[in-house]
Amino acid sequence: MSKSIKISVGCPKCTAKLAVPITQNDVGQKKQCMCPKCNKIFLVSIPPSLASQFVSDPTCIGSANSADNLLMLTTVPTEQTPFQCFELTSDYYTIGRKNNSGPEYRPDVEITTSDSRMSRKHAAIRKKGASGFTLKDLRSKNGVLLNNEKLDPDEEVYLSDGDIIQIGDSKIRVNIADQKLDSDDLTR
Repeated sequence: MSKSIKISVGCPKCTAKLAVPITQNDVGQKKQCMCPKCNKIFLVSIPPSLASQFVSDPTCIGSANSADNLLMLTTVPTEQTPFQCFELTSDYYTIGRKNNSGPEYRPDVEITTSDSRMSRKHAAIRKKGASGFTLKDLRSKNGVLLNNEKLDPDEEVYLSDGDIIQIGDSKIRVNIADQKLDSDDLTR
C-alpha cells in the first residue's frame, strides 16, 4: 500500500475547501477534483516540493500508526451518479444503490444513483489486520470489476490506494490514507 497524504485546495468557482488525497505518483502531475458543494470539476497541480512528504525510513513498513489507516471511497461522477465521498471506519461494509425500503435491504454505503445495474447490496469491503482492506462481490447480478478485472463470485481481493471499483455502470475510487481526515473535509 502506498502512503497517502491530503492537501487542502479551494474550489475556483465557490472557494469551498476540500481535502484531496495524493500519493507519491501524483507529485508533479495534475489531479482532477470535483467540488462537493458546487460540483465544479477542476484540475489541481500537485507541486514537486511535496515529494519530501513521501520520504520514509526504509526499515519502517506501513505508517507510524497503522491503526489510523483510513479508507475513503469517492464516486467518479457521471450523469447517473453524482460525486459522493464516504469515509469507512468500521470493519465491514456493504455497498449498493440507495434504497428507502426496510433496513434489511439497505447497504451500509448507500450510493445515490439512477444506475439500475447496481444492486441494492452489491459488494462488501472488510478490514483485514491493522491496515488492509478487501473487496468481495456479494453474488450481484452484474458483477464487480476491480481495475477492469471481473471478480469471481465470493472472491475476496485486497484493495490498494487508487484502485477503481466498478459496480454496475458506476465507478468508485479507493483512497487509503494513513491519517484521519477532519469531518469538515468530507461530503458525508
